[in-house]
Amino acid sequence: MITRLRAVDGIMLDFDSSVPCLVATHVGFVTSEEFRNHCEFSLQAISQKVAEHGKVAWVTDLRKAEIFSDDDVKWINEYWNLQAYAKGLQYSAMIKAKNTFAAINLEDMVEEHNRRKDLMVFRLFSDMDSATEWCKEMLAQ
Repeated sequence: MITRLRAVDGIMLDFDSSVPCLVATHVGFVTSEEFRNHCEFSLQAISQKVAEHGKVAWVTDLRKAEIFSDDDVKWINEYWNLQAYAKGLQYSAMIKAKNTFAAINLEDMVEEHNRRKDLMVFRLFSDMDSATEWCKEMLAQ
């Protein structure tokens, strides 16, 4: 069952209890302020859902997203990922953007993540079904 937790212009956060995972869907362009506010809200949701379910995964759906600022990509890598991991998030599936510029942002983020050797596991996907199936497998371990 999927429950909408939050929706603002360009970003939705849902919870899929069948996995269990949080799903952040990005549509179009979002300002840095809106993006970071949504990310801060999502940290609270991670804490709540980990407390309720023991483990949760994260899915970011970027298929309809537009470009993110370099500062926001850096902020995700240096702040948000570390905070999310500290709150219990271990697995993050990312669905690739169709927009070329957003796809480059995603590749840069994953490259930086891998360079830093952060503990959270990231994996790229082209569709939602593959992403959520991988999340289920990871959480079952």
